[in-house]
Amino acid sequence: MAKYQESIAACEEEIEKLVVAFEPRVDPVEHPLPPDRKEKQRKRKKKSINPKTGFDTRTEAYKLFGVDVTQIPGLMLMVLTLFSEIGRDMSRWPTAAHFASWLGLCPDNDISGGRVLWKGMRGTRNRAGQLFRMAAFALHHDPTPLGDYLRRMKSKIGPAAANTATAHKIAIIFYTMVKNQVEYDASIWAQRDAAREKKFEAKLKRQAHDIGYKLVKIDENMAA
Repeated sequence: MAKYQESIAACEEEIEKLVVAFEPRVDPVEHPLPPDRKEKQRKRKKKSINPKTGFDTRTEAYKLFGVDVTQIPGLMLMVLTLFSEIGRDMSRWPTAAHFASWLGLCPDNDISGGRVLWKGMRGTRNRAGQLFRMAAFALHHDPTPLGDYLRRMKSKIGPAAANTATAHKIAIIFYTMVKNQVEYDASIWAQRDAAREKKFEAKLKRQAHDIGYKLVKIDENMAA
């Protein structure tokens, strides 16, 4: 066990050497790390610092990406692994949708003659996509909006599909932050989700009206 731990420590030190060799996108002295938005993560901060070398994962990730991607729920412990798989040049993917498709986090539907014959997820062994799935899985008891989203989707489409849907959402947030160099703000993403739901509801109402029906929200008391 001691030999195993020594090997892990040696690997971590090598990773740290490689990470600090990259040119930083931001200088934490001139542009300090934004406040840690998650109270629980403050308690975890000590774990992100190597006591032997003083290597701070959160600070180094901030320097690499230019934004604090550790604030995205679920990603704290895997940001450097993501960097090794994805890098930080988001221009390789024109849009967030292209990025999610490359990760294998988009539906792969079989459509013929305008009819959907089969629905499922694209089969891929993309390691970066698996990291986003792991991040989503870690949110089962998380009190953030992303955690709420995962639990809500589980009740609608089942655990596996909900995990992928949440991983897709996390990936979109990651892409947007790194490409546009904006910090994570849960309230902004919650507003976008609410606006998207209203837009979808309005579309359904129009479709129902076009064929002579009226869309009415189900009364939960009557449904029970």
